[in-house]
Amino acid sequence: MASTRTALSVSCVKVLPRPAAGYAPTVCDRRLIMRCKICGSQESKIIGKPRIDDKFPQIHLMDYHIVQCNKCSFYYINPNINLTQEEWTELYSDSYFANHNITDWQKSLHQKEREDRIKLILKYSNFENGSFLDIGCGEGIVLSEALKSGFKPYGLDIAYNLHQSVDQTKIQFIKGNIFDANYQENHFSAIYMDSVLEHVDDPISMLKEMYRILKPNGIVFIIVPNEDSLINDTKKLLYTLMLKKSKYGRIKPFVPPYHINGFNNKSLEFAIKSTGHKVLELSQFAGNYQFWKAYKTFSKAYIKELILYPSGLLSILLRKQYQLQAIFTK
Repeated sequence: MASTRTALSVSCVKVLPRPAAGYAPTVCDRRLIMRCKICGSQESKIIGKPRIDDKFPQIHLMDYHIVQCNKCSFYYINPNINLTQEEWTELYSDSYFANHNITDWQKSLHQKEREDRIKLILKYSNFENGSFLDIGCGEGIVLSEALKSGFKPYGLDIAYNLHQSVDQTKIQFIKGNIFDANYQENHFSAIYMDSVLEHVDDPISMLKEMYRILKPNGIVFIIVPNEDSLINDTKKLLYTLMLKKSKYGRIKPFVPPYHINGFNNKSLEFAIKSTGHKVLELSQFAGNYQFWKAYKTFSKAYIKELILYPSGLLSILLRKQYQLQAIFTK
């Protein structure tokens, strides 16, 4: 997954003394002068400090905090992140996109997920043989599935990582972000975006641009992590028990997977509706992942997933699953 718009044009905010975790600032408090990127409110609460990647020790010089908007529940970083192009490039290195040690079972699972998502888009779509845009297309596998289903596929990504199995003669690919692409208004019948919105500096501007290039009654399908998932709550509890509560603030802007935004049901729905779209479906998934088919028995990853697995199962009952899926239209 790749970010389609990096946070490179923001400016630093004055660094002030560090407030305590859980402190709820007033509108007049200059520590939190940033407005929420989703609803514009200045009222928010500090929920923790972000973890820092050792590759960027200079980031420690900024007093970054993870905050949550009191109005729409959106999670974001304050002050705004101010990294150079070179630093963002290093963060999103080739290793970020690689599928290390992925098993045949995982490959089969991911393929079925892609097929099911295309079928779901077709279920809601009123267009035949329409234009299909994958924002942050990565290796382009979803584009291949869209092509099989009769769509005319378009791919967009800040890096060129199309897999050799993808028929590039039938795909229109642009290297860049959605604003640089400058697609025609009312052009796409369907837009697909998996795990991108949590990486972009201005999610509202991106959603507005998607509205502009989407045909009337066109379909948008997006997936973002659910920051209020039960698994995240469990991780927070574990950090607290290890006396590291202040180091866990849900989103992780400076360590993989480099999320600078955090959504839950409320903030995602608010963002979609505030940009003119109509929500058709907002659901949750993930939590009952069969990790024993994906990791070597008793490996570090296996043990980690084993500990979290009960939370994943319980999250289904509590409607606090790990991923959010939204389908909406113009």
